[in-house]
Amino acid sequence: MLTSKLLMISVICGAMAAWSAYQTTSTSFGSWKSIWFGFLAVVAFCISVLFLWILTLRPSPKQGVISVLNHLYFAGTSYIRGKYYLRQLKTAWKNPRYAQDQFLMRVLKENGDTDYGRKFKLKNIVSAEEFRKRHSLTTYEDYKPYVERVMAGEQGVMTQVMPNAFVQTSGTTGPSKYFPHRDHRYLLTSIMDVLYTHLHELCPRLGMLQKKLFHYVQPVMSRAKNGGSIRSAMSLYEDGFMASCYTTPPSGFRIQSFNEANYIHLLFALLDPNTGVFCGTFIGGIDTLMKKLEQCWEDIVDDIEHGTITEKVKFDDADIRSSLEQALGGGHPERAGELRRQFEKGFNGIMKRVWPNLEVLAAVDNTGIWPDLKAKYAEGIPFVSIGYGNSEGMILAISPWFHEDNHSMVFCTNMAFFEFIRLEDSKESQPKTLLIDELEIGQEYEIVFTQDSGLYRYRVGDVIRITGYHYNCPTFEFMYRMGLILNLRYEKMNQVVLKAGLQSAVGQWNDVGLVEYAVAESTLIPKSSPAFEETEDMPYYVIFLELHQAGNTGENKETKEPVELASNEIMSSIDAELRGRNSDYERLRREGAISQPRVHILKPGTFEDLKQHVVNTTNTTANQYKVPQRLRTVDTLNFMFDHAV
Repeated sequence: MLTSKLLMISVICGAMAAWSAYQTTSTSFGSWKSIWFGFLAVVAFCISVLFLWILTLRPSPKQGVISVLNHLYFAGTSYIRGKYYLRQLKTAWKNPRYAQDQFLMRVLKENGDTDYGRKFKLKNIVSAEEFRKRHSLTTYEDYKPYVERVMAGEQGVMTQVMPNAFVQTSGTTGPSKYFPHRDHRYLLTSIMDVLYTHLHELCPRLGMLQKKLFHYVQPVMSRAKNGGSIRSAMSLYEDGFMASCYTTPPSGFRIQSFNEANYIHLLFALLDPNTGVFCGTFIGGIDTLMKKLEQCWEDIVDDIEHGTITEKVKFDDADIRSSLEQALGGGHPERAGELRRQFEKGFNGIMKRVWPNLEVLAAVDNTGIWPDLKAKYAEGIPFVSIGYGNSEGMILAISPWFHEDNHSMVFCTNMAFFEFIRLEDSKESQPKTLLIDELEIGQEYEIVFTQDSGLYRYRVGDVIRITGYHYNCPTFEFMYRMGLILNLRYEKMNQVVLKAGLQSAVGQWNDVGLVEYAVAESTLIPKSSPAFEETEDMPYYVIFLELHQAGNTGENKETKEPVELASNEIMSSIDAELRGRNSDYERLRREGAISQPRVHILKPGTFEDLKQHVVNTTNTTANQYKVPQRLRTVDTLNFMFDHAV
């Protein structure tokens, strides 16, 4: 056992320290023997204390001594860097306007001698006020020709340094875009350092040597002509931290199939009862992991017992299977028996039962799924939102609190320059913007930001609401993305209002709960589709609902029959809820300018199938995937029609 090995090393080194100290006193002071034995005593004593200290960091019992030392080195250096970055962030929060001005002036100076910088005379700008006067607000189309030149290998176009990566967007609000990043690996490492250090500060019981499960599926990557990689924002790099600090071996992070990756993440995490953190880009990925566990726990337990990987799990690369089986290190019948007994009891609160030292879950809850996940699987485990970010700016804000205590986030004021458009002005092409010290609590704003890799005054289309202050920096909650607004006439139905209306309507139906939804505008339906209504002159919303019977969300959810409700009852209740929440929609419905919504109930599991479909047929990776709650393509619309009851 690891504990006995560490204790033995500590005792031996302690004995050596005592012996060396005795020898030091037995020789003449100042002689070379005295100096040597004194040095040896100090070193042996430090090593003895080191190994005793390692025991307090809760290492995995399956690790060897060398593995523990590697883990300590990479986790420790990450923690030190993270503390440094967090200290910088806290300084910036105390004087956010100063931090913003410093960041902006640095970026303008660094990128001033580029083709883009010379065109807008960036080096001559000396203040934020002058910057806003001389540079217009921008969108991706303003940068597309410059990005294409950089990808082709042209130097000095947007930045002095040639970008080493181009982050490809998931296409949430349209076709994928490509954003250059000067040093994507450094930026991603810094984000991880801050995240994990922050988790240790929030969770004092979390040991530095407890391993982490990171939910990840390797995306397909390529290279631009300039040699930079084309990748998703959260695509990881294989390094010492990955090899030492995660439950999954490095070869498991090379799996490109969603189901196979999930199986392997579960297999190796279950092998380690000391796992301390579950994290991923979106919490939906962790929810999917747990549902996968319900389906295949018997195979996983059998693999743990015999040290094998079932042939049901297919790998494109045979080396991945052999590497993973070698990492399993033979069978573990005792652990398999423990797991089997827990799974046979059911899956309510399963995470804390199979991982008793699991301290925290960390991800982005972009769909509001955390309460259901907590109630079903994660009872007694806190959740931390990793923050707010996107492909254009990577990480733009973090949440310093547990999600249950505070849903708000704080801007990373030393990592981007922020401006804000009042929501009522957002329809204008060049509206007036406010700076970070000019915001009002309770008001909603569209975010504009400038980053250091060539985007200036960029409109990403995200809407936030200011909730308060942390130190002197505004805190906010993310509301919605403007590209997901439904707008048949001029009603501008945002996703917050729409979701609240759907949830309220579904709540009126006995024993029925909402799993997920998606909505399209009827103008998307092609005339060749059977769903096209030739006799309907007015546009309408097409709403797809996946529902479940309340109290029947357990192990056999996939075998349930679809929920059946009278279509007129569904449409009327949803229509009434939306009319009560959006005055423009109410007026348009009253005037007959918008027709009643059409509602389609989906087969159970449709949104899981949709995820596979989108990942398989688009540039979206499994790590980037977000439920397309506003359907924008005929392909996804037809997919939903095909899965309607």
